[in-house]
Amino acid sequence: MTAIDERARSVAGERGTASPSLAPDPCLTRLDVVIGAGRAIGVPTDDAEAVRATAAGRLGYPSDAYVVAFVGGTGVGKSTLLNALAGSSVSPASVRRPTTARPVAWLPETRRDDLAGLLDWLGVAPEDVHSAPSAPFGEIAVLDLPDLDSTAEDHRRRVEAILPRVDAVVWVTDPEKYADSVLQDEFLRKWLPRLGRQLVVLNKVDRLGTEDAERVRRDLERDVARLAIGSRRQPGTDEPPIVVTTSARPALDGGDGIAQLKAWLAGQAEAKAIVRARLRATARDAARAVAATAGVDPATRRRSIRDPATRRRALDEATAALLRILDVEELQRQAVAATRARARGRGAGPLGGITSLIYRLSGREARVADPAGFLARWRDRGGLGRAVEPIRAAVAEPLRTAPPAVRGRLASAFDPAAIEQGLGRAVDRAIVTHDEPPPSSAVWALLGILQTLVTLGLVATVVWVVLWVLVKFPVDSVVLPAIGRAPAPLVALLALLAAGYVLARLLGAHAGWLGRRWARGLAADVRANVARDVGSAAFADLDAVDSDLARLSDAIAALDAECGDG
Repeated sequence: MTAIDERARSVAGERGTASPSLAPDPCLTRLDVVIGAGRAIGVPTDDAEAVRATAAGRLGYPSDAYVVAFVGGTGVGKSTLLNALAGSSVSPASVRRPTTARPVAWLPETRRDDLAGLLDWLGVAPEDVHSAPSAPFGEIAVLDLPDLDSTAEDHRRRVEAILPRVDAVVWVTDPEKYADSVLQDEFLRKWLPRLGRQLVVLNKVDRLGTEDAERVRRDLERDVARLAIGSRRQPGTDEPPIVVTTSARPALDGGDGIAQLKAWLAGQAEAKAIVRARLRATARDAARAVAATAGVDPATRRRSIRDPATRRRALDEATAALLRILDVEELQRQAVAATRARARGRGAGPLGGITSLIYRLSGREARVADPAGFLARWRDRGGLGRAVEPIRAAVAEPLRTAPPAVRGRLASAFDPAAIEQGLGRAVDRAIVTHDEPPPSSAVWALLGILQTLVTLGLVATVVWVVLWVLVKFPVDSVVLPAIGRAPAPLVALLALLAAGYVLARLLGAHAGWLGRRWARGLAADVRANVARDVGSAAFADLDAVDSDLARLSDAIAALDAECGDG
């Protein structure tokens, strides 16, 4: 990998793209969005992709500047020509070998900032970028590349890495090197078929007479034509490049020795602007064709394929059907029963603990006091047919009215089996978080202590009553209203039984109140979660298609706005 390639990859990585376009043309950017949305919808995009591939090479640079590379051997006068074009010394010229060790750029001052990223991508160091306050030849950026016949191998690699990345190439030679094998056999034979816009310059013709200069030019032109015809040219390249003569010194008649070169550069810059306008128009037409196939009309405001009223009604009916399968009323009863079962274990004293153990071991608690288990068994209580039907009916209308190219993408949203699977997953998501234990209260612990004391008192009182009955020892009497005198052991027993009953009722009332509150919240959460997850699952495919259509419509509108004038 060359240093140029490494720099290109580095710049691309910094900008988050592997594309050679550091700042893509907005028309291509919007066309990319259209192609992506079209693919997602299922609309054919082959024609648009072909337009994108064709336009990428011509619209891929970060401005309208025209980038030309000067390529030639040592001492042929590339730098001198560049200095003549610039009107000042921007590239050192010398007969020593080699002079230009790194790419040197000249460009209009107004484009210096715009082209900073591109020049970095091309491997031009900031200190090798020169600019002029005006742009006498239009938006042209000229690169003076290292000598192609340099003894430094790295120079040649740099040249070959940059050639495919510029708009045009000017091959510079002179009367001494025009037949050089390095130029003709190693470069022109290889690159003439691959590059689009090329010009061959026979420089230093001021050293020849007029007739000799024309003879050498014709010889070089024949060689160029032979090399071009003998190679298989790539689609989109121009005819074999013409050969012009130049001299950095003014002609003998006072004319401009680089007039032909200036005219060619100006014409090529203008041609690129025309090509850009044509390609932008082609990109817009290709994008509009994709939109038309998808039923998107850029001239009218796009209507969503989702009717809000139909959607809301279908979701309400589907949610109600699912809640009937879940049996929220029974869920609330289970929640209250689970709360009371937990209260018995903590607040009913020793007898309550024994009762709770029997309740659990017998399996009754799992059947009537386990809301999480009751929810988990929801599929055992009925099928999803009644919930699927309103969703299917709501999707049927968009499927019927959608353009033919979009119907294939919508078909998955119309499949009852797919809808049923989506609803089932939505219910599972909605209830998966509801496995928390029933609520508890510190009041139960206090009631449990009191019930334990009552139980101990009952045991002692029963022993007292048994001994009184069997031994018949004398005991005190207690006067009770409307009853009269009653033995004290019997009165104590009845009092403790009454206390235990009151505590049990208090425990049951408090557990019931706490359980009902928990049950209401649990039921509300289930209803809300089912409605939410069903809403996202039931119309997921339809929403995705609508989102892609909206993206397509927005991209078409933006393309017209940004590229409407070409």
